[in-house]
Amino acid sequence: MAMFPHISLIFLSIIVSIATSYTILILIEYISRREKAIHSRTKLLAVLALGSGFFGMQVLGILTFVAEYRFTPRIGLLALGLVAACLLAAYIVKIIPKGIGSRSDTAKRVLITAVLIKAVHFLGLSGILNVRFLAISAGYYFLSAAIILMMSYFAFRFVRQSNAKQASEKQRLKNAAVMGFVLTLLHYTSTNTFYSNMPLPETATDGLWVISTAIFVALMVSLLLLFAANLALVDLHALETESGLLQQVKASESRFRTLAYTDQLTGIPNRHWFFAHLRELPDSGDGEIESIGVVLLDFDDFKSINELLGQDGGDQFLKKIVERLKSVLPVTVTLARLGGDEFIFTVPNVKKPYLEQLCQAILLAIEEPIQISGRSITSRVSIGISCQKVTELDEERLIKQADLALFMAKSAGKESYAFFSPELLDSSTRKQELTQALQQALVNGEFSVHYQPQIELVSGRVIGFEALLRWNSTLGAVPPSEFIPVAEECGAIHAIGEWVLREACEQLSVWRRESRPVVHVSVNVSAKQFLDPEFAEKVSRILSATDVPAECVEIEITESIMLDLDTAAGLVEELQDIGVKLAIDDFGTGYSSLNAVKNIQIDTLKIDKSLVDEVLGSDRSMAILATIIELGKNLGADVVVEGLETLEQVNLMKQYEIIGQGYYFSRPLPADKAVRVWDKYLEQPDGLFHAPILY
Repeated sequence: MAMFPHISLIFLSIIVSIATSYTILILIEYISRREKAIHSRTKLLAVLALGSGFFGMQVLGILTFVAEYRFTPRIGLLALGLVAACLLAAYIVKIIPKGIGSRSDTAKRVLITAVLIKAVHFLGLSGILNVRFLAISAGYYFLSAAIILMMSYFAFRFVRQSNAKQASEKQRLKNAAVMGFVLTLLHYTSTNTFYSNMPLPETATDGLWVISTAIFVALMVSLLLLFAANLALVDLHALETESGLLQQVKASESRFRTLAYTDQLTGIPNRHWFFAHLRELPDSGDGEIESIGVVLLDFDDFKSINELLGQDGGDQFLKKIVERLKSVLPVTVTLARLGGDEFIFTVPNVKKPYLEQLCQAILLAIEEPIQISGRSITSRVSIGISCQKVTELDEERLIKQADLALFMAKSAGKESYAFFSPELLDSSTRKQELTQALQQALVNGEFSVHYQPQIELVSGRVIGFEALLRWNSTLGAVPPSEFIPVAEECGAIHAIGEWVLREACEQLSVWRRESRPVVHVSVNVSAKQFLDPEFAEKVSRILSATDVPAECVEIEITESIMLDLDTAAGLVEELQDIGVKLAIDDFGTGYSSLNAVKNIQIDTLKIDKSLVDEVLGSDRSMAILATIIELGKNLGADVVVEGLETLEQVNLMKQYEIIGQGYYFSRPLPADKAVRVWDKYLEQPDGLFHAPILY
């Protein structure tokens, strides 16, 4: 005999099975995606909802098949069926978040799930009908088992797909419809498993009660599952929204990070990226990075390029320079822009010979002219390099060392590179100390002026003094050759130079009031001070304030100032209009000596000590010196030979009827001691001392 489903309930059974399958899939997907974020109370609700759904589907399916027959429900067995359904739900809730690994693992879980489903169905049948095991149909039994296994496998496969890729609503409905029809088929085969070989139960006179019960079970199960599914769907939608927002936030963070770490003009990383990269670099090589080198580049003439090309042209220049630098650097090296015309990059596991080759390649590449707006632009760059071991890495100190090396490269003549060394640090520290001390030296009265006489060699007469600056510093003895360049660099030279000129003029004014013989005072002027557009006006004010004739003051400049002849000629003309004399100091040591005296009218030519030191015992050197002396006289200038220290040198130079200056006659002395030397020369007007005057 066979049992057939009631026509009036079959559609209800299919609809409820599909709805229940949909809800179960929603809950499985929810549990799978939420994993550990689910609260224990939520898990309990899911277990009860899933358990009720499993049990309700089984009962509803059985009622669909027995609606026309008389039966007496056994509450105990039905309760056990509900417990088994909840155990099945608990098992699914437990294993879903863990994921499914190997095929054997999948097979084991499918088998356990199928056994629990079969137990739920058997207890449901036993609770509704009087089941006789001897009447089990083997064919229907194995068909039922196969359907259960296939359905379980299908459910787990869906879970895997849901974990790998979020299922669409259409996919959920499709899967639920398939599962609903499979469950309906399962009810049919499972019921016929027990009754295909047994007589049917008595036919009921009225099947309305069974139909009502089936509808009631369907409504209760549907309401419970609808409640659980609604909660799950709301949370899943919230999760999707949250995921979307997180993706947007991550995308925004990525965009902001790109903007924050990229130089907007050149498109290369900026200083923020570089410092972050430098901090992360030691940990990025899995312990293979032992040392890090930092190379800092700065253009020597970018300001003039900007003035020539304008802002847009300067930007184009930087873009082309970046492309040229990138073509020279290895692909493993990332160039970053610190700002302006400063660029920087790091080299891991650095070796000095490699860095030297790289810097030379950069210098050669930069030398090539760049075409911008129809102009051929040639630029120069200076490079500073510092290296540290990773075990001693201090990012801030490493950058400062590279910057110090860059400064030394610029000081050495630009268009070069320099490596940081402890000696550079000592030099920098010393320079900082001198700079700070120079700022207060004038206020503290630490400067003084010493005077060295200039002697007319033929007559032995003192015709003038050179005013030489001395610094009585708290740092100890600091020679002018050390502190004058620092004063020029920090800008203090203007005030210091003006003070020396005023001090020398005041001393000359004192000697004039004492009715001493007429002499002139020579004052050295630095290039920066001389090229000051207001320098001639300052000299004029000092002469007026000290009441010193202009012709008694001689301004000494080095021939390097004459490199810019147009500017120098105008300034010289202003000084000559005032009436002061002009002397070129250290003549013969530079590259523009003849060009300077050819184009500018001078009053005194001072020959450097280095030429005098070489004349004794060298006819060739003597011939050169004699030629320079003759040149000066032919130009109508006085000739002063510096550095005379021996009587032999003095007698040799005396025949040329020039002016001598040097330690043989006197060291530079304070004004009171210089006057004593002067007096001794006045006491013997017929000749020179035959021994040096020492103090």
